[in-house]
Amino acid sequence: MNPELETYLALLERLLSLLRLLAQEFVDCRKEFVALDLEGMYRRIAEQEELCRQIQRLQPAILALQQTCALRIGVENHGPASNPENAGWTSRLTSVMQEIGKAQAEVGRLNQIHAAYLRRSRRTINILMNFVGSYAITYARPAENILPAPATVEKG
Repeated sequence: MNPELETYLALLERLLSLLRLLAQEFVDCRKEFVALDLEGMYRRIAEQEELCRQIQRLQPAILALQQTCALRIGVENHGPASNPENAGWTSRLTSVMQEIGKAQAEVGRLNQIHAAYLRRSRRTINILMNFVGSYAITYARPAENILPAPATVEKG
C-alpha cells in the first residue's frame, strides 16, 4: 500500500478517536453541571479545548493528503491495473469516513446541549445576582470601627 494512503488513513483514524473523546468529554461534563462542581466544569472545558486544538492541528495534514489520495485512488481503481489491495483501501477509507460523519454529528448534537446548559446557567446566575443585589443593603458588611485603636502608653 502507498505510504501516503496509509498516512492519510492514520490521520483520519486519529481524527475519529479525538472526536469520540470530545463527545465523551461533553457527556462527562454534564455530571459536573448537575453537581454544580465549578472546578470540575473548568477542568472539563479545558480538556475539551485541548481536544479541539488537537483536531485543528490535524486538519492541515488531512487536507494536504486528501487531494493526493483521492486522485491516486481514482486513477488506480479505474485503470487496468486495479487490484484487491486498492479495493481494501477504499473499503477501509469509506468505513472510517462514515464513522467520522457519525462522530461529527454526535459532537455537534452534544455541543448544542452543552451550549444550552451554559445559557441556562448564565440566566440562573443573572437571576441570583439580581436577587442578591436587591438585598445588598440589608446584608451589607457592618461598618468598620470608625474610632482609632487606643494608643498604648509605654512606661519607662
